[in-house]
Amino acid sequence: MPSLDYRAIQKRMGITFRRKTLLRLALTHSSFGRNGTRLTKSNETLEFLGDAVLELIVREYLYKKHPESTEGELNDMKVKYTNTGMLHAVGCELRIGDYLLMDKGEALTGGRERPKNVAGAVEAVIGAAYLDGNLTSARKFIRKHILRKDVSEMHDYKSLLNQWAMKEQRRIGYRVAKSHGPPHRKIFHVDLYVDKKKVARGSGDSKKKAQQAAARKFFEQNPLLGA
Repeated sequence: MPSLDYRAIQKRMGITFRRKTLLRLALTHSSFGRNGTRLTKSNETLEFLGDAVLELIVREYLYKKHPESTEGELNDMKVKYTNTGMLHAVGCELRIGDYLLMDKGEALTGGRERPKNVAGAVEAVIGAAYLDGNLTSARKFIRKHILRKDVSEMHDYKSLLNQWAMKEQRRIGYRVAKSHGPPHRKIFHVDLYVDKKKVARGSGDSKKKAQQAAARKFFEQNPLLGA
């Protein structure tokens, strides 16, 4: 069974696990051991738990920090702290991909950098931290690595594009140009059209993420629009 450098991992994360088996499980991708004689349990259920723990702690933090904000405003801020992009960025900073246990096929096809894998592992670590040390340990990790982020400059580019299009009376549309990869890790390339003219292309592991990337690229190419 492959070994993990628990000391290095925990130092990066800033938390210590009493039950190292939970940390190992949090870093076990679903592909690990699937080609062997015995199936290995993966981090998917810990990811499910961690998602809920993250939601609770972020909501609690925002509720206390912004008591005058409306429900809609709080929800917009919450999304910025809990979306796949944020979790992927945190996972990359922690180099979680380096420690993931996965089969060679997954690793050779970019599995250690794949946003879904990295973000999912971050949620799984949160779930493991909660089981190991209750909310105190999970809150410590989330505050250290997620809530310290400045999300004031983060944008929902699709919404901004819709607002711009309504104001300027433009017609926008998205079209999948191509996709590749197996069903469980497909990558989509989506073209953005403004008044039937292709203006940008974005890519992502879902159509929505690819659309968001295309909208972002459009604003980056047209800075005077003010996104």
